[in-house]
Amino acid sequence: MTAKVTFVTVESGSSNMQERQNRLAQLIEQLLQEGWTQTTLAAAIGVDFSTIYRWMKSKTIPEPDSKNFRQLAKLSGGNSRSLQLYLDGEISLSAYRQGLEKKPLEEVKSGKSSTAERIKKEVLAKIYSLEPLDIAEVISSSVAFLANLE
Repeated sequence: MTAKVTFVTVESGSSNMQERQNRLAQLIEQLLQEGWTQTTLAAAIGVDFSTIYRWMKSKTIPEPDSKNFRQLAKLSGGNSRSLQLYLDGEISLSAYRQGLEKKPLEEVKSGKSSTAERIKKEVLAKIYSLEPLDIAEVISSSVAFLANLE
């Protein structure tokens, strides 16, 4: 099965595009710091390893309406809209990753962000990037784990 990959090439005269690419590279770097590798990230998104490398080196960026863009958003804890807001510089990386635009204003102002909530978001983002059979295996393993706690 061959996946269609669409890129936008960053031109030297396009500072806005370069800023978007730099933000994308920051997001990928954060994912790598959280335990992803370029290879596992590429597999989860459905692209070649070299695509992740080009994203990190400011060579290309996925089209906002592409499957690659949606997959990247999903596994990094956001959606296409919030990823677009982050890449456009309208929200920070931490706001994007924490989903602050979805939280009630009182929670944002008070700075409340539960560690359990953050972990759940990270785990769900990784689960969403799996194939259905792998998700079923995760659920089965989780049920078995919970059964042993009783």
